[in-house]
Amino acid sequence: MARVPTLYIARTADGNGLALPSYSSKYHIGLNLQAAIPSTLRLEPGDRAYMPCGFAIGVPANYCGLVVSQPELARDQGLIVLDGPQVVHPASRDPLFVLLQNMSAHQVVVHRGDIVAQMLIVPAIQVAWKDVTNGAAMVGGTTSEDKVVLESGEKEDHSKMVSSRRVYKDIRHRFSKEDENEKAE
Repeated sequence: MARVPTLYIARTADGNGLALPSYSSKYHIGLNLQAAIPSTLRLEPGDRAYMPCGFAIGVPANYCGLVVSQPELARDQGLIVLDGPQVVHPASRDPLFVLLQNMSAHQVVVHRGDIVAQMLIVPAIQVAWKDVTNGAAMVGGTTSEDKVVLESGEKEDHSKMVSSRRVYKDIRHRFSKEDENEKAE
């Protein structure tokens, strides 16, 4: 059986009386995070709030915590984790806060103990960099000689880089007229 990482949790003063983070069921991978606020908080449309969760956490080495929106809360009430996913580093031992924003057109009311977000614990590694700016060979990367072999055996050229000048002019992310002309050439 795989080794299960251990999280170290220390309650903060504002977390007294609240349950520790838990999973909704054995099938869920997000730990529920509660609002450790003294009383009711009302968020008008567009309002943001830094919400304490009532504890500090110690994530084990080679893992990180990702704080994300609670799907039902985001869908039904429009309350999202604004800087999500918020990364909790293994070196962090600070009290956990979640930056929430009301993205709905109506007031959202948050009570002490309400679930406001969830945290995923995921493996994380650090990588080394190799600068290939001056044409050094890349393994599995994109240089002018790179081709990708498709399942059919055909080779597909992936050497063209996407233009960093691409401009999205409306919410449907359509290309600008200039990019459409470039694409036709």
